[in-house]
Amino acid sequence: MVQVIVFSLNNKLFAIPTNKVSEITKSVASIKVPNAPYWVEGLINLRGNVVTLLNLSKILSIDDGLCYNSIIILNYEDDLLGLLVDNVEQVLDIKEERIQILKKEDNQNIMGIIDIDNNIINVLDIEKLIGQIENKA
Repeated sequence: MVQVIVFSLNNKLFAIPTNKVSEITKSVASIKVPNAPYWVEGLINLRGNVVTLLNLSKILSIDDGLCYNSIIILNYEDDLLGLLVDNVEQVLDIKEERIQILKKEDNQNIMGIIDIDNNIINVLDIEKLIGQIENKA
């Protein structure tokens, strides 16, 4: 079994395995960082920890200008990163065989898809995704 957090971005559903997630919090104001890459929204203070806030819509080239209600806090290497998302929908326990693995050349940021009640949920390979944007920075 794999546990995933399902969230929405611009009416599309995505999931991240919970082993990468530290917590989920409500969206808070961020402090802009001069000369930061376009996908960095800024920095937030989370109980004394500085967290870099990433705009997942910009990273995935999804229309921006959305209303972000939640932040998913990730443990990435030794840092905390926040992902802006519309809404966190649910936490699911999924049998691994229900995740349809995609060929790597299809979409490098998506490790697979889950079909639940005719809703397609894209499971993000968050480490690969963040690694790619770090290389572009």
